[in-house]
Amino acid sequence: MPMQECDIAVVGAGIIGAAAADHLAGLGYKVVVIDRAEPGAGTSGACDGYVSVSTKVPGVTLELAAESQRLWRDLAAELGRDIGYSAPGGLLIAETEIDPAALEAQAAMLRNAGVIVELRDRAGLLELEPNFGPRVQAALFCPGEAHVTAYLATQVLAARAAERGVRHLWRTAVEGVLHRGQEVAALDLRVDGERLHLQCRQVLLAAGLGSRDLGPLLGLPVPIKPRRGDLVVTERLARPLIHRFCASARYLVAKGNPAAAEASADPLERLGHGFVIESTPERQQIIGSTRIFRGDDTSSDIDIAAMIVREAVARVPALAGVPILRSFSGLRPFVPDRRPIIGRSRIVPNLLVATGHEGDGVTLAPITARLIGDLAQGRDPGTDLAKFDPDRFAD
Repeated sequence: MPMQECDIAVVGAGIIGAAAADHLAGLGYKVVVIDRAEPGAGTSGACDGYVSVSTKVPGVTLELAAESQRLWRDLAAELGRDIGYSAPGGLLIAETEIDPAALEAQAAMLRNAGVIVELRDRAGLLELEPNFGPRVQAALFCPGEAHVTAYLATQVLAARAAERGVRHLWRTAVEGVLHRGQEVAALDLRVDGERLHLQCRQVLLAAGLGSRDLGPLLGLPVPIKPRRGDLVVTERLARPLIHRFCASARYLVAKGNPAAAEASADPLERLGHGFVIESTPERQQIIGSTRIFRGDDTSSDIDIAAMIVREAVARVPALAGVPILRSFSGLRPFVPDRRPIIGRSRIVPNLLVATGHEGDGVTLAPITARLIGDLAQGRDPGTDLAKFDPDRFAD
């Protein structure tokens, strides 16, 4: 069996794995990236690209999101290649059934965390986005919110990593793990039908949904399950109807309380529906979304697509009659306590973990890469990662 060696084996080439591999290579590590498909073939290729702070609750996640927002801006300039980056700001909208006081409370929490936010009534909202119908009554406007095209950013980061010396093993399965004491000594891989023995000093598990199967192989339980999200894409428009990323306050409710959604008598709540819309650089509108537990099913569902369009037209009447190009769904890596898994394991001391970001992978990719870089070097990352502890699910 052929044998190779590296400093760090990165398992997973979604946006988290790609960002981490690129950063680790920039630190001088010899990195090999392993993926069962290709970069962006999973969740990172089936999502929107909102780089958001306003949708986070105050605490460490919001602090990381704010720093990551700055890192995306710097990365877009540094990479010198198109990743679909723009910073038009974002809107968290309140609808007729949402208590305006809840929006004011969210604004106060964000301001206390240092986020620039404007509370706009309907007249002020229409100055920014005049195509909202009467169902939308008010909004929080966050000028710093940004967008990247997730699959494109993943490809560009993987390309720069390769230029920095990273070796990518696409369509490669991890078939076995050799342990030496508590640590991972090597990975047994199958590459294009051939076996390869990869010795590694450290391993980064960044495989998203694949982490649920790979974690136990590496010696660590990773209780991730797929949470489906459905999106609809319009044809290119002469001019976008909505220019900024907009999310309903209901989107936050659906995200944060899956048990309540599943038990609800409201069919929209059971689908975890929360209205979101954004414009792509190609002048298409991406509309969504749902949060559903349906196993690994990503097959098209015409009823869900029709519901998404119907709910969008109720908020943006000008969408009526706009041709729909396609609908698709992706699977978010959901963790039961709704916190990502980021850090170094104490159970498997040379195992780093960066997975389970659910809908925050795009936002948190650059800062997650920095945290992993610090941990790989044995440095204090300067952030308390206790809430994200990789060992918290071990019995």
